[in-house]
Parts: sequence; C-alpha cells; structure tokens
Amino acid sequence: MDKISQVIHNCETCTAIKQAKRVKPLWYSGRWLKYRYREAWQIDYITLPQTCQGKCYVLTVVEATTGWLETYPVPHATARNTILGLEKQVLWRHGTPERIESDNGTHFKNGLINTWAREHGIEWIYHIPYHAPAAGKVGRCNGLLKTTLKALGGGTFKNWEVNLAKATWIVNTRGSINRPGPPQSEPLHTVDGDKVPVVHMKGILGKAVWINPSSGKGRPIRGIVFAQEPGSTWWVMQKDGETRCVPQGDLILSENWV
Repeated sequence: MDKISQVIHNCETCTAIKQAKRVKPLWYSGRWLKYRYREAWQIDYITLPQTCQGKCYVLTVVEATTGWLETYPVPHATARNTILGLEKQVLWRHGTPERIESDNGTHFKNGLINTWAREHGIEWIYHIPYHAPAAGKVGRCNGLLKTTLKALGGGTFKNWEVNLAKATWIVNTRGSINRPGPPQSEPLHTVDGDKVPVVHMKGILGKAVWINPSSGKGRPIRGIVFAQEPGSTWWVMQKDGETRCVPQGDLILSENWV
C-alpha cells in the first residue's frame, strides 16, 4: 500500500488534478469573469467517417462567454490545419482572442502553435489531462454537434460535411428562434453557460420518434431527437429537415409504435 501511495504521490497528473480541485473557482464560475465576448475560446477536434474529399476531422471552436460554436472540417488534425481553422473561423470573423484553451494533443502542443500564438499575443493554455471540467464547454458542444449531424443524416453520419453548416447553426440557435448571432445571444446565457441546454446522452436522445399533432388531429410526424431543453421538452429533427421543440408527452418512440 505504501508503494501505491508513493506512485500516486509522484504522479504529475494526479498532483495537477488535486491542485485543480483546490482552486475550483478557476475552473468554474470565476473562470471567465474577466473576459468579454470574443476574448477567450476552447478548441478541440472530433472524428467522423471519411468523406469522398478525404475529410474526417472537424476543428470545433467554442467562445467561452456565450458558448458560440465555430466549425472547420479538415482531412488531418495537424498544427497547420489548426492555425488555418483558427484564422478563418475566429481571427478573421471575431478578432484576435486573448486566450485559447486546448488539450495536450500534438496538433495543439508543438512549436508551430507556440510560435503562432506568441506572434499574435495569444495566451495558449493546455488542459490538465483526464480532468473533464477543464474542457467542459467544448466537450458539451462536441456531443451536441455529433448528435445533430447524426439526426440530419437520418440516424447516421451520412453527408456530414454537407450538413455541417446547418448542424452548427442548429447548435448555435437552440433555445431561441430569434438568435441571429453571438452579440444578441448574451441574454440567453450566464457565465460558464448555465442556461445553455446540456445534452444528456441517455433516454430518447438520438432515437427515432413520432410526433403527435398538438391538436390531436392529423398524422404523426417522423423525426429524430437531437437535443434536450430544460424541463421535459426535446428538440426533434423532422424527416423534412425542419426542427422543432416538442414536449415529451407528444413523443412516441418508433420502436413502441404499433
């Protein structure tokens, strides 16, 4: 037992996680208080089936104070593609940020990225390995984006690159039909995204359903559940491509349909 304790004591990752737990405000409510819109971002890559053009990765970039998502599809997760995606989706659209956070992947942690960040005056922060709260924002958006892409593909990731722009738009406009962009979206959020719907990967999420007409008349409509709203309401992608928020009581799982 003493040997195990000594190994844990000497483990740099374990020590870092313990330190992070002691300074909880840094990673939670107080983390973004000093930043204004567009000044801090979290980034990551998600992997998807390879397209005919050879693309199988999406760089996901999430604005820290609003949860606004930008996406950029690439064939390889490399430092050069990371820089290209950041320049096109963040710097040229929103301005140069003060802070960018990422994991320790080689596509983020390397000399090319360090030089680029230094030249642009950007503080690049690497998350503590295996410490999920550190990447909470981008992690939540990754899950919601993949679920939405799957819904748009009829239950698969078919044509995901074609659907990527619409899926990104759906992620960014969830919770409001009149949310044109990040500046106008601020009232819908609190610091650290308290009001951003969190997708729970269980229950009916990602499953095919029938939507009962609210009037009780007419034929049920087929769709796929892709996100959960606060309370017992769900976002459903209909077969015709339209999206709508539906009370759980109006949904019937396809597998239960007789």
